[in-house]
Amino acid sequence: MTQNLAPEVAEKRNGPGRPLMFPLENPIWTDIIEQVSNGKSLSSTLRAPGMPSYSLARQMIKNNSEFRGMYEKAMEDRADRLAEEIIELADQEMPEHLEGPLASAWVQQKRMQVDARKWVASKLHAKRYGERLDVSVTDTRISVRDALNEAKQRVLTDDSNVVDVQAKAA
Repeated sequence: MTQNLAPEVAEKRNGPGRPLMFPLENPIWTDIIEQVSNGKSLSSTLRAPGMPSYSLARQMIKNNSEFRGMYEKAMEDRADRLAEEIIELADQEMPEHLEGPLASAWVQQKRMQVDARKWVASKLHAKRYGERLDVSVTDTRISVRDALNEAKQRVLTDDSNVVDVQAKAA
């Protein structure tokens, strides 16, 4: 269970004792940001001993704008790291001892790893790695009624005696 302390964040221990305090000045938050920047997920980073709980970290992100900014930047850096990993995976040579179904399984595993990283990078940093969709709206509809009214107005206001039809001689 967590207590809502801003800017300090506390996690209550199970059992007797004082709550664990994790103020923003605690170097543990910098370590979390560095690990996320280097490509690790927040949940895998927080599984290490001595780390705050996942819910406590999410509360810190939600309640502390300074930490939230650092975390958002770390997520963009994580997307960059995942993009680099895509290149590393794609350039990896298949082990020589693999043949037949084992070679196919190896290729499928690499494809899945690349696809997963592409998807995550596109969500973490959509401006850089997301699909570019053109959402500009151009209205090219033509109103037949308006076109006929405009043509009628041109005919009614035309003062020239130009005739583009030749009379047929009888």
